[in-house]
Amino acid sequence: MSTADLAAAARAVAFTARRLERCLGDMTLPQFRVLSLVASSPERANRVAERAAVSRPSLTGLLDGLEARGWVRRVDVVGDRRGVLLEVTETGTQALAQAEQAMVDVLDELLDVAGPGDRDQVVAGLVALGEALRSQRDQRDAAGLPR
Repeated sequence: MSTADLAAAARAVAFTARRLERCLGDMTLPQFRVLSLVASSPERANRVAERAAVSRPSLTGLLDGLEARGWVRRVDVVGDRRGVLLEVTETGTQALAQAEQAMVDVLDELLDVAGPGDRDQVVAGLVALGEALRSQRDQRDAAGLPR
């Protein structure tokens, strides 16, 4: 694979991300990422900041917005005055499901122009990209490296 192919792929990912964000309505992609992470496993705020690759101050702003919409709640950690555990509310679970469906619909529409074989390759490639991101995150976590 050439550098030009990788550059074209990077542009496609960037432009697709913008299309996906537009379909989310009043939810942003950073909010979607944080909400998805919290929904997958209730965690402390500092851990979510690491996993979402955002600074702690940025996460605070994102969480304020998510909490104002009733999508997330902060729960104090017993025995740790500074610790905060994040949980997705029922409303947040519904908002996340709607956002995911909206993104599925956009990808489905985008891939309508591809032939069946190309469509399958693109989806398989995106799934592999997601797996590579998780694998890299897990390796960095195991090594104690920043993201």
